[in-house]
Amino acid sequence: MCGRFTLIDPDRLERFYGKRFRFEEFSEYRLPRFNIAPTQGVAGVRNDGRDTVESLIWGIRGRINARAETVASASPRNRCIVFADGFYEWRNKRPTYFTLETDEPFAFAGLWAASRQGAECTIVTCEPNDLVRPIHDRMPVILPQDALEVWLSQEYLAEDVVRSILRPYPGVSMKGRPVSRRLNSARYDAPDVLVDDDPVQERLGL
Repeated sequence: MCGRFTLIDPDRLERFYGKRFRFEEFSEYRLPRFNIAPTQGVAGVRNDGRDTVESLIWGIRGRINARAETVASASPRNRCIVFADGFYEWRNKRPTYFTLETDEPFAFAGLWAASRQGAECTIVTCEPNDLVRPIHDRMPVILPQDALEVWLSQEYLAEDVVRSILRPYPGVSMKGRPVSRRLNSARYDAPDVLVDDDPVQERLGL
């Protein structure tokens, strides 16, 4: 699954995607975020034809993830992307932080739905690549740059097209490292979550 992620360098995000999407109407993403959690607002783009970055509430009626296998069979029209520059997965309550090898920002594949509170979203997950597999049996779908336009189109996508998009990002193009257990608190959002403090906690008996 994908339960936490980061958007640490929003300025770089805008530089990276500014020619493709409109950022001027959305200011919430500009604060660095180190521990984005479900029910919070995330920076995303819906397939409504506007190509506008906006705040989406993470979780559709409590569901934060959608399995790629189900999405492929349904081929939904309400597709979106969610911006990030890293994500976390846990093993034995110890978090690992995964990013692209280049540290560039990227976009998760997502689905969106309208609600009274505004647009809600889920993040699509798939089988893990070789890098993530030792930590977790699922990972979020990271869209290659050439898949963004297809995923955000308003056209019906055939099942084989959806399956070709919703697949694991190559592990050789990513990296991962252990980070702080402070992430276990969804309310804690500070740069030191990226510090591996496990040896310190072990000495203190925590």
